Amino acid sequence: MRVINILLLGLITSFFLSSCVSTGYNTQKGAAIGAGIGAIAGQAIGRNTQATLIGTATGALVGAIIGNSFDQELIWSKMGSNQTKGGSSCPDTNYDECPPGKWIQVPGRWKDGRWVPSHRVWVPQDP
Repeated sequence: MRVINILLLGLITSFFLSSCVSTGYNTQKGAAIGAGIGAIAGQAIGRNTQATLIGTATGALVGAIIGNSFDQELIWSKMGSNQTKGGSSCPDTNYDECPPGKWIQVPGRWKDGRWVPSHRVWVPQDP
């Protein structure tokens, strides 16, 4: 009976956490929901505080990673829709027509001791 009460409390808590961050980014939503689910799973599996804390941390990390992937996909889809909906595909909107060129994907890399995530850049081409 005690396990059912703990699971029910964790489920209710996860609903409250997810509704509190519903106006934020998917990374934060994922972290909050993952922490709630991880805490429930940790308590159900280990039945002690240490297992609950490990489950909370693991769930928050996995949830944040999944939420971040949704954020990245949303950003890419917005960039793509800007180019296909008649919006300017040029990097600079001061042009009447776009100069010859194309967008290319640059992979993430370390530069000067800092991680630069993958991104798209405009590469001009000779006419």
